Amino acid sequence: MFSFNKIVFICLIFITSPAHSGEWRALIERAGFMGFLAAGVSYEWTPEHATDVSLGGYDIGNDTYYQTNIGYRYSRWVTPLKGNEWRPLQFGGFAVYALNTDRFFIRSPDKYPSKGYYDETALRYGAEFGSTLTFFPSRLAIGYRVRIFDNGLIAMFNNSNRDIQYYISSGFTLQYLF
Repeated sequence: MFSFNKIVFICLIFITSPAHSGEWRALIERAGFMGFLAAGVSYEWTPEHATDVSLGGYDIGNDTYYQTNIGYRYSRWVTPLKGNEWRPLQFGGFAVYALNTDRFFIRSPDKYPSKGYYDETALRYGAEFGSTLTFFPSRLAIGYRVRIFDNGLIAMFNNSNRDIQYYISSGFTLQYLF
């Protein structure tokens, strides 16, 4: 049986393999929901569309655990700025998959009264907004991202007590273009 990671990898190959070449970027993020630190690659098949895959780490107690991250980003505007390139508004979606099966799960564990009693915790998804500035000729880029989890969107709609730390996370990214 295929694992989730293999399915994501195969999907990314098909999504990011158009006939023309694009830009590859190595990335390191202080990533918020993507982990306290994440490293991976990004592929832009056109200036407007990009896909990211990374591995992030997070702490529980004194132990570090890992998660895989995947994201899609759309940039409506790609603006030249003094020989550099600025994407002032980017938006898209993301998903994170926790690799620690002792604490996170896809289905409600048997100890709960029924299937679906408790939301899955291993796989989460959400919306992302951000901006990226690419510097030429150094080929370095910096970006800022704001991410909102799916359950955060639901909670913001349903709850009058809106403690922002549970719904929204932000992070910075440093990228290098190949």
